[in-house]
Amino acid sequence: MRKIIATLAAVALLTVVSSAWAAPTIVGKWRAHQMKAKGETKDVPPGLSVIIEFGKGGEFSATMEAQGPDGKAQKKVEKGTYKVKGKTLITTAKKEEKMNFAIKGNTLTLIKADRGEQMILKRVE
Repeated sequence: MRKIIATLAAVALLTVVSSAWAAPTIVGKWRAHQMKAKGETKDVPPGLSVIIEFGKGGEFSATMEAQGPDGKAQKKVEKGTYKVKGKTLITTAKKEEKMNFAIKGNTLTLIKADRGEQMILKRVE
């Protein structure tokens, strides 16, 4: 009986420890803060908002809001599906796009290596 209790306690402890060490997930809402291209980093300009939300079921939506030249707000929403394979994110909306990604804390970096571009996003609480 003691062996069974000790085994169950060990399994419970391993479950708790492994979930604490689990890799961060892309699922959630992210707001763009910076863009990098050709070695130059720029903050997302005031008046522009880019939010990407990745759902648990493999669906995403990207919403871009900006103030138009006439002063009126303009909004564009793109929806599609996504898959994660290792450190590669594959999105499909109008066409399939592949990019690398990295998550460190509450920061998501989307990397389009072929274009030398990066988008740095922060998790929205």
